[in-house]
Amino acid sequence: MSIKQVTIFGGSGFIGRAIVHALAAEGYLIKVAQRHIELGETLKTAGDVGQIEVVRANLRMPQSVAAAIAGSQAVINAAGVHFERGRQSFTAVHATGAKTLAEAATAAGVTRLIHISGIGADNRATRSRYVQSKVASEDAIIKGFEKATILRPSAVFGTNDQFFNALARAACNSPFMPLVGNGKARVQPVFVGDVGNAVATVLRRPETAKSVFELGGPRIYTYRELAELTLREIDRQRRIVAMPVGIMKIVGVLAQQVALFGLRPQLTLAQVQLMTEDNVVRPGASGFAELGIVPTAPEAVLPSYLDRYRIGGRYNQHAPA
Repeated sequence: MSIKQVTIFGGSGFIGRAIVHALAAEGYLIKVAQRHIELGETLKTAGDVGQIEVVRANLRMPQSVAAAIAGSQAVINAAGVHFERGRQSFTAVHATGAKTLAEAATAAGVTRLIHISGIGADNRATRSRYVQSKVASEDAIIKGFEKATILRPSAVFGTNDQFFNALARAACNSPFMPLVGNGKARVQPVFVGDVGNAVATVLRRPETAKSVFELGGPRIYTYRELAELTLREIDRQRRIVAMPVGIMKIVGVLAQQVALFGLRPQLTLAQVQLMTEDNVVRPGASGFAELGIVPTAPEAVLPSYLDRYRIGGRYNQHAPA
């Protein structure tokens, strides 16, 4: 069966938007399934008139999931949370939500199911509740839809990312650049546009069903190196200070409290925990090379959005620190 219509859960999120844009360019009809429908309205401009429809759905409500999938030949799960709030817990969204989605996709006779996970989601020994929920989500997807394709990106960057922007803001608002732990943990940042293209490529290639792809950028960095890269891009001189992990965990928990007021926290406990462990593609794992995609380096993209943090703004390319 040829794929004409795709339902995307989490389409208004950072990664989800890149997926919508990539699939719209391929000519698919797209249903963006949202808890809050207004968050997806701007996505309609990513395609032609009538190509993208926003529908209301909640992974905690099986009937709404089934309704959102109806008529689609492919389903993409890009839904996820980095902190827990009310009923939006890691278990409810990642694990139980994945189970509901996989079972609904199977019942609807869907041809393809693509699940966006993360590097490290196979780590069953982890003590991180966030990563544990990611492990459970992959298990639920595979159990409910045997031929699912799983994509595990490393830390994802792009215009509205929560990593480089957070580092840049910290440098602007503090006399020093705080670093979680010693900053020696390794990471392989991946461009959000490349993740979107990976989804489009997988969807075009039936042989990628029942496979796992780990997506990392062209270079591995330590978190300290990324802090230094950020400072160079925004042309600011700041001392990089290693902060004890325990203190940063407390900061992450406290920062999450702004969510009670409907605001997005600048740091979460899950993010702190992730920055203490390596986040790189495993040797021998399938990835961009197998998909025929050349990944984009952060240095090629960061100037397009971090320049706003320079003294004097983006029009001052040689501002003093």
